[in-house]
Amino acid sequence: MNGTQLTPTLEQFGIFCYKALVWLFLGVVIGAFVATMQGFLPVWFIVVYLLGSIGLGLLFSRVFFRYTDRKRRALALTSGLAAPARIDAIRFGGVRMLETRELMVIQLTVFQRSGAPYQTTVRQFLTVEEGDPLQEGSLVTFFEDPHDPGYGMVSTTLPVGEIPADIRTFQADKVYPERRKTGLWLLVGRNPNGLARSVSFILILALFGAGFISPYTATGNVDWLRLRLRYFPQKLVFQDKGNFNPEMFKKAYDKAVAYIGDRRIESLLFYKDFTDIRVEPTDEPGRLQGATIRGNSVGTHFIHYSLDDEDRLFTLESVRYDALKKALDDAAKDHDIADIMYIGFRKDIRWSMPVAQRERYVDIHIVFEGGETSLDYHGETGERLPD
Repeated sequence: MNGTQLTPTLEQFGIFCYKALVWLFLGVVIGAFVATMQGFLPVWFIVVYLLGSIGLGLLFSRVFFRYTDRKRRALALTSGLAAPARIDAIRFGGVRMLETRELMVIQLTVFQRSGAPYQTTVRQFLTVEEGDPLQEGSLVTFFEDPHDPGYGMVSTTLPVGEIPADIRTFQADKVYPERRKTGLWLLVGRNPNGLARSVSFILILALFGAGFISPYTATGNVDWLRLRLRYFPQKLVFQDKGNFNPEMFKKAYDKAVAYIGDRRIESLLFYKDFTDIRVEPTDEPGRLQGATIRGNSVGTHFIHYSLDDEDRLFTLESVRYDALKKALDDAAKDHDIADIMYIGFRKDIRWSMPVAQRERYVDIHIVFEGGETSLDYHGETGERLPD
């Protein structure tokens, strides 16, 4: 393969890699935002997210402008591609980048050195200094793309070579139609056709999907993303059960149990979107640390609480999933599960009869939205306790 064949091939490969990276990182940015809003990434990640998004946007923009500027300079060195042209119409293309470049749509009549003049349309980012002087009737230099006849780039410098006498009045018979810009949508092929568009669309979905899912993969929450998508229709009908859906409830319970281990806890409460735990740190007996679990992501509270009554603490031996599930199923008989604020274990005082005694038991508590309605269940059996 000689140099003239290799250069366009490498150029197209570079453009493909650039577009592929744009879609990949766009997926990462959007996926990270969604994961953060769902609580799968820590709150402090917002700072990293904002700075990273701005940095990526600047990087990709500068790479794009550097490429277009270098290509225009390279075409300018090939004198045979330069031709004087007249601007027939010019308008703002609706995109402004970095407050320094504007997309302009320029309709031109090109007076090529050999052959009849023709009319074409160019979409090109110009700096403010380049674009301001241009208007209908202005003369510019047009560089035709050797690999795409009839289309190319505009230079705002004065036309090179001999300028035809009738350049300001001539009307071209041959017109190259304005192309619908595919931009980032076209990853395969120079001129889009049905096959190229289909392949590009599949590649874009794959790249964007891989980027979107990467924050969930990094935090171990891919299964939770699947479950959120599975139960998303509940939100549309205002019947969101969140963690109280069967599969999510079991996964939330298993994650909480794994996090607690052999430590003592004061409370274990399951909310729709997260699990709240107050646990005694191994290295700080007599203190309590709060933790919030969303999916497989654990966020611990910086402030540790003083424990004034160790009798309130209990271990996982008193926490049974079958009792918890039985209590939830019983509550569903005469209440809407979507209205539950939280369900969980706490050690509270219960009066025992026939001889009145105050004793502490680990019971299951269900509190509904608003806090006005609550149900209590036996922590071991899951049976409802009398009001």
